[in-house]
Amino acid sequence: MTKIDLKTLIRTEDLPTLVAEFRAKPTGQHSPALQRIVNHIRSEPMTGKLALLCTKPHEEWRLVEMNGRGKPMTLRDEVFHDINDAEWAIFKLRMKRHFDIDLTD
Repeated sequence: MTKIDLKTLIRTEDLPTLVAEFRAKPTGQHSPALQRIVNHIRSEPMTGKLALLCTKPHEEWRLVEMNGRGKPMTLRDEVFHDINDAEWAIFKLRMKRHFDIDLTD
């Protein structure tokens, strides 16, 4: 995974506002600045990529780690019963992985 500086995507001072925007609406359309962050953190190579797996339609999601094309995913312990909670959890993990930023609830 290629690390880039967050400053190449957004103005650093805008980060709190963009995080609040994502927290309020994790799915759907985002502002252009937030979308740049989301596109970057979702674009890592398949091997090692974090993703959400719907295990019960509209009821349950699990965090998984991809192990490459054609290989089984690794299920993580986290289980969610609300898609917004699942999206927030994976956003926090990806922000830590890509930019070493710890986000809190």
